[in-house]
Amino acid sequence: MAATVLSSIPARLDPIGAVASWMLAPLVSVIAVAYAISRDIAGSAEIRHPEIATAAVLLLVVSGTLLTIAAHPRSGRLGAVGAVLVVVCAIVAAALSSVSTWGHNQYIQDDWGQLGIGLFIFGLLWLRPPREIGVFGVFGAIVVGALAAGQAGTLSIANTPYVYAVVAMTPVLVFAAVAATSGAILSRYSIDWLTSARRSIVDIEPELRMLEHDALHRAQLDELRRVTLPLLASIADRGFVTAGDVVAAATVSARLREHALEQSRITWVEGLIETTGMSSRAVDDPERLLPRMGSRERAALTACLKELAGLGAIDIVAARITVASAPTVGPSARARFEVSVPLAAQWRLARRTARPFVSVLRGLTGDVSMTRNEAIMTMRLGFEPA
Repeated sequence: MAATVLSSIPARLDPIGAVASWMLAPLVSVIAVAYAISRDIAGSAEIRHPEIATAAVLLLVVSGTLLTIAAHPRSGRLGAVGAVLVVVCAIVAAALSSVSTWGHNQYIQDDWGQLGIGLFIFGLLWLRPPREIGVFGVFGAIVVGALAAGQAGTLSIANTPYVYAVVAMTPVLVFAAVAATSGAILSRYSIDWLTSARRSIVDIEPELRMLEHDALHRAQLDELRRVTLPLLASIADRGFVTAGDVVAAATVSARLREHALEQSRITWVEGLIETTGMSSRAVDDPERLLPRMGSRERAALTACLKELAGLGAIDIVAARITVASAPTVGPSARARFEVSVPLAAQWRLARRTARPFVSVLRGLTGDVSMTRNEAIMTMRLGFEPA
């Protein structure tokens, strides 16, 4: 359990929470850049290489921009390479800041490098696993500790290099520890919730089957009242059974049996077709991949299409769904889902309505796009068939 928690990305376990808290990334970025600029202005007398100090701040801006773009709901995903790039840019910026004041720096505790690195590592809370955040924190702390120890001979407060290293490393380690611990707690709660939800679904499965049986029974009774009772009434009026009555009774029996089989084979896509009014011929899934889509992806897709149809943003009757296997480099299989539907309102309304659902799907699959071609909206996503 502990290994799973430390290696899990909170945004994938709780994509809605990640979307709701995406402002954490731009907030820490603005704080880091603003603090760096204010400290450079306040300590301008210590700067001996202004061009290097300027480059350090610009590199910090690059790091903040990358983090903000990655955390935005339109992206909602940051790979390991992107995370390394964010942290490395912040570390290099801190190193350049130290170089710009090397030999003239008065105090380690008012340098902005260690705070900037710590803030950017903290901004990875939702986007990367706790174990990786801890590694970033240790690496960043070692770098700033070494830089601080190297300036021991020129600082105003005389002390051993070890003390300066500890002072510089502490903010980075604290931010990394808070981010890793918070991410582990979020992952733990999300895993517990998902486990409990799955267990609850299993526990109520008998009740669900009973409800399905009751629904089927009510449908059969409605069919009997509509067809069978008039047939019996006509037989009672005549007082005898004709060949036509036998044929009619056989037809009713076959219709009830067919309806029961249809209800037992119904899938989530067929339910979606029924609830939204989509055409029964809208789905092209020759490989039968849709039943193997994950439950969370199905829930997000269903909610998105229902919301768009309910607002009148799309012409759901003319929607077309295509599912097929996608070529992959690795050994795992992957499928491609695509829905194309004519717009019935402004593209801006459809995009704004679908954005939260697309963000959730992006957090789950990492492969989602929503585009427009004239009056046709197309949503594509990749998923691993279960």
